[in-house]
Amino acid sequence: MSTEIERNQDTILQYLYQKDAELGVEAWVEGDDLGKATSLKPSQINDAVKLLHDAGLIDWLMALGTAPYHFYSVKISARGKYEIQRRDSLKRAIPATEPISLEKIENYLAAIQSKPRIPVGSPYGFTYFEWEKVASRKANKKVLYVVLGCKFESSHYKTGELVKNVKSMFELAVQRYNKEKPGEHISLEFIPLHAGYGGHLFNTIARDIMSSDIAVFETSDLAPNVFIEMGVALTYGCRVFPIKKNGCPSPPSDISGHTYANYLDDAKIFMDPNHEEELYRMVENAIRTKG
Repeated sequence: MSTEIERNQDTILQYLYQKDAELGVEAWVEGDDLGKATSLKPSQINDAVKLLHDAGLIDWLMALGTAPYHFYSVKISARGKYEIQRRDSLKRAIPATEPISLEKIENYLAAIQSKPRIPVGSPYGFTYFEWEKVASRKANKKVLYVVLGCKFESSHYKTGELVKNVKSMFELAVQRYNKEKPGEHISLEFIPLHAGYGGHLFNTIARDIMSSDIAVFETSDLAPNVFIEMGVALTYGCRVFPIKKNGCPSPPSDISGHTYANYLDDAKIFMDPNHEEELYRMVENAIRTKG
């Protein structure tokens, strides 16, 4: 049997759907009006609205002085309309000749309602909103997203200098791209990955890696957290670019097939005399294949 909050969610979503259909325009409904229409208490409405919003089924407007409600007004989203229509189609799909109780229908719908579909193989705890962030970055052809994963403290480099130098080389490559292709204007968003504990933080790191166009990993220390991050990038087909201080061990054989670059002086100097040109080609390819 569905829970009280699930039933309240369904009541509110159904009302917003009907209101939208009646008016033929986006129907923003304030808390008091929602209470009158559904006969639900403010606390019940607040709980249901929060969960519906988290699931992407409604949009809300926030303002001060809306107590006892935690929002100013709400409306059904495109995903919410789709969810209502999907449930209706499921009800119609049940064979009329099959003896089935209303309780069974409610149990089945309760098991699937208000839960955005997450792609198979998502990192643990990943939400629809994190996938939405990944998709929006991948589709944004005006921004090149580059991430850098490295050990926070190392005897091989100064972290601050390493980050600055790696960012600088990509800035120069993007500047060259814009100069050679005056009809386009690409900007760079450079994101150093921050290692740490906790599912929420790892989901943020995974999201940034998966939405990147180029993922750079500093492997001089053979640090486990860096290789975990690289594993995320390889799993989701990201363009991986390992780098290391000259003289340090090569990356493990599992990833040795990927092009990696040796550097000196905190990545200010790269050993390959063609490094600048090869990096530019990597940037050019990454931009061309976006979207």
